[in-house]
Amino acid sequence: MSEQAIKKPSLVKRVFFFIRFLEIRLRFIAILVVTALLVGYWDHIENYYERWQRHRVSGGAADQGTKTQSEFEYYCGMHPFVVRDTPGKCPICGMDLVQRKRGAPSTLPEGVFARVQVSPDRIMQAGVSVEPVLYRMLTRTVRSYGVVEPAETRVAEVIARFPGRVDELMVNATGLPIKKGEPLARIYSPRFLDGVQEYARALADQRRIDDNPNANPIEKQRAGNLVDAARKRLSLAGFTDSQLEEIAKSSAGTTSVTLYSPVTGTIMKKNTVVGQTVEEGTSLYSIADLSTLWVQVQVIESEIGAVHAGMPVEVTSVAWPGEVFYGTVDFFYPEVDPGSRSLKVRVAIANRDGKLKPGMYVNAVIRSPMGRYGSLEEMKIEEAAKSATAAKVTLPTQEAAQAAQFLAGLPDGATYYTCPMDPQVTSDKEGDCPICNMKLVERHKGHSELPSKESDAEVALPTQTPEDAAKYLATLPENAEYFTCPMDPEIVSDKAGTCPKCNMDLEKRTKTGAAAAGGETDPLAGSFDQWAEGFTCPMHLDSLSEEGGICTDCGCGMPKSQWRIERVLSVPESAVIDTGNRRMVYVETSPGLYDARGVVLGPRTGAHYPVLDGLVLGERIVARGAFLVDAEARLNPAASGMSQSTKTESAPAATSQEHAGHAH
Repeated sequence: MSEQAIKKPSLVKRVFFFIRFLEIRLRFIAILVVTALLVGYWDHIENYYERWQRHRVSGGAADQGTKTQSEFEYYCGMHPFVVRDTPGKCPICGMDLVQRKRGAPSTLPEGVFARVQVSPDRIMQAGVSVEPVLYRMLTRTVRSYGVVEPAETRVAEVIARFPGRVDELMVNATGLPIKKGEPLARIYSPRFLDGVQEYARALADQRRIDDNPNANPIEKQRAGNLVDAARKRLSLAGFTDSQLEEIAKSSAGTTSVTLYSPVTGTIMKKNTVVGQTVEEGTSLYSIADLSTLWVQVQVIESEIGAVHAGMPVEVTSVAWPGEVFYGTVDFFYPEVDPGSRSLKVRVAIANRDGKLKPGMYVNAVIRSPMGRYGSLEEMKIEEAAKSATAAKVTLPTQEAAQAAQFLAGLPDGATYYTCPMDPQVTSDKEGDCPICNMKLVERHKGHSELPSKESDAEVALPTQTPEDAAKYLATLPENAEYFTCPMDPEIVSDKAGTCPKCNMDLEKRTKTGAAAAGGETDPLAGSFDQWAEGFTCPMHLDSLSEEGGICTDCGCGMPKSQWRIERVLSVPESAVIDTGNRRMVYVETSPGLYDARGVVLGPRTGAHYPVLDGLVLGERIVARGAFLVDAEARLNPAASGMSQSTKTESAPAATSQEHAGHAH
């Protein structure tokens, strides 16, 4: 091998080779960086491209058309991402496009805080599911503790009605049982020796005058009055009728009086001993009838509204595990304890076999149905009374107070007519409003029972009001198919078609969630029927069954009777988003599109909240996975409208809690 062949490359060649090597590597890295940037910012690139296309098209239209056409655009209220330059219909839902100024934010309906669309793959990944808003038989359970006390109305004090000395005690220990009329103590009193002698002399004078045939009638009357006065004085001092009769027969005086028990009960206190000198008014014994006791239950301030007079109460004690004592709410004390923020509620309870003792700590459970309830006979009487009240109002009403009285007197499900412009005008028949001359429209006050086929025929389809929709849905059997509008849930029909309000296609739905027929009714099973009827005992109103008999839920042994209980509109706890300032529920307006709607809810009952305002029967809400839908709305607040709603928050501190204040 020649010397030139084995000569090493020069320094210039080595530097050039390194630069070429580095260029190849950097080119590969640059390609990776550009690819990553394109993937990461692809949405922004698409937005810029769409904006450029929109300006280019609008600029061309401005040259050919008028300036007004370029200032406005048209969008779909259900699908805000559908934007067109010309009027038309939404290609997704068929709604008419709404005009707005170009670039202006979408306006959300009243009560809607955000509108968000979630892709189907995201819905499947997060397990988002929707269900209709239904009636449920919710029962609020109040658990607390209490202290057993003797009933004040069954406590008697035995006092000395005269000064004297205790000569004998027939009952000489605390805790002994005593019956009414049994002797307690004998007290010597010189003071009443004169009273007894006076009574004996009055009796002797009366006998002497009665035996004298020549006695004046006035003298006989005076003698009788003296006897009555002396007898009454001794009776007030504690002498019994038998003692007075004995004195009258023997005409002998006594220097002591025997005290007798005024009630049947137990000696709770004994305040004297033999030989003790007592003054007038001294308490000798305290006797309590322990067959009925009071339990002073402490109810916290937030649960006071769930407790009402006459409600049944279950009481348990650690002294008798497994045994339940039953009582009723008897009285509410007038003030709240400022230390514990609780109200003392008095529960009257029968003391079964004397097992409960005063001073015991016990646990109390009060079950309060959220809806109205009552025995079937009581509810019928109440409805008859309401009808009589409504009949006293002059129709058509023209004042709000008269309208309220008329509507309060109508039973649930009754038909009435009102003016859409002047709601204080109500009537029981068709006609014109006396204020604005508009035609009165038909309304229904809820519905209480399953309507008959005849009443079903009265509902015009498709329905136009939530009341009519609920009435029609109540007639459908379980798993029956119906059609409704996702935008206007009060529109319900028995066949396919278009919504008369927004022209959207009606979607097919299946009636689900109604309680199973037969046997016991599941109280948490949703239903389109507002009222439930069945047999139950007063202690467990939520356990309705179709047959009577003896209650076997808790061993109370009470006979079952017919009750009527109102179900309340409710949503599951997992559907509620609590921001601290408000509560929201995501309502499905179309598949994958959800509205964040503000709702007014009652106190949580188990896993559900009663709905006071904001939702109607049959609306479909996100029951599971609401946190994902809420997260999607907050990650893109400009598109969902969340940024506009958060500006109305009352305090910045409260706004900062929204990201963590979810109730799942």
